[in-house]
Amino acid sequence: MKEKFAAIWCDWKNKQGFLIAELQLSLAAAALLMVLIYGSSVTVWQNCRKAVLDIQLQDAGRYMLSVLEKDLTYDSVLITVSKDFRGAAKVGCRTVFGGKSYLYTLENNGLYKQTQTAGTKGKNPLYIPDCKVMDWQVQKVDDRTLKVEFTLQKQTRRQHFKRLFYCLNGKVQDAA
Repeated sequence: MKEKFAAIWCDWKNKQGFLIAELQLSLAAAALLMVLIYGSSVTVWQNCRKAVLDIQLQDAGRYMLSVLEKDLTYDSVLITVSKDFRGAAKVGCRTVFGGKSYLYTLENNGLYKQTQTAGTKGKNPLYIPDCKVMDWQVQKVDDRTLKVEFTLQKQTRRQHFKRLFYCLNGKVQDAA
């Protein structure tokens, strides 16, 4: 049996060109290889996209927390925690700079910082425009400590941020 198979194989091997079976096998192997490469590249692309979104959310959250930290812990003499008509948290603070105050509010899925001085008033976003701010919560922990929590969402990715702020120059009070 082996000799018969070897004779047939030698006969096929000595002829010029590919056999149909060899061509089909090579095409099937190439197709399988292409499917594997495509499947793994899609997975790698999706994971890279998720990582980029997570990095952007982390940067946006760090930025927001750093502005809040500077304004609430270092620059404020009086911080007032209240709720607006929808029940969303509002934080107002009077700063060490005479006549300047800030008000942080959640509006239209974004956190806004309203700055007011003796003669001027302005409102600026404190969030990255393509990120939604959700679950904005602010609580007085004690007379000098404030707890801030929020969730950022960009496309399908979400990250939750929570931080305690110890107010060095001011006191925290609940609105009456």
